[in-house]
Amino acid sequence: MKTVNAEQAAESIFALLKANPWLNTPEVMTENDFHAKGEAILFLQRMATHGVKGFGDTSEPAQRIASGFLLDFMGKLMQPEHPLNRKTWLVDDSKSLIDQALQIIAAEIVESHPRFQDLH
Repeated sequence: MKTVNAEQAAESIFALLKANPWLNTPEVMTENDFHAKGEAILFLQRMATHGVKGFGDTSEPAQRIASGFLLDFMGKLMQPEHPLNRKTWLVDDSKSLIDQALQIIAAEIVESHPRFQDLH
């Protein structure tokens, strides 16, 4: 196990996005997408804990939100003034950068959305 800082976390999220370009393909979110926030969080949790190779039957609004969440998270990690920039995460150093990114995402979901942690 090792502790990673925000810069390392951003690098791992970037590796995840680069290895899975389908995560970047949904279009820009619309104001009507908000209703799919829970579905998007559940998708990200499923992706982080079980791995997925595509969006599957995830609705288009949830796809847009999930992609937006990942890009927003990576951006916040790189902003010096954002609280996430000072945070660290414990990851398995025997795993790939992509798997480490998934561990970080799972940890953030548990911390930020605890009611979703037992719904996968």
